[in-house]
Amino acid sequence: MKSFYIDYPQEKIGHNQHLYRCAKCKIPTTVIFGLLENHAKSCEYRLKQHKWVQLEAKLKPHKERFDESFTDEVD
Repeated sequence: MKSFYIDYPQEKIGHNQHLYRCAKCKIPTTVIFGLLENHAKSCEYRLKQHKWVQLEAKLKPHKERFDESFTDEVD
């Protein structure tokens, strides 16, 4: 999972030189601040990224728990 999501489509807000917003949900980048959960809940970008995060979690190998009670001790 990425820490920051800044690869979403952006568009300028009005004629301001440095103001941008998500092209999908129209929330300003200064509000989104690189966080997926700051996009609108219905945002196409957020929904797509959320699916990838879920898929990635399913595909990650899980470490099995090491239980010391079943180890052989050598004296």
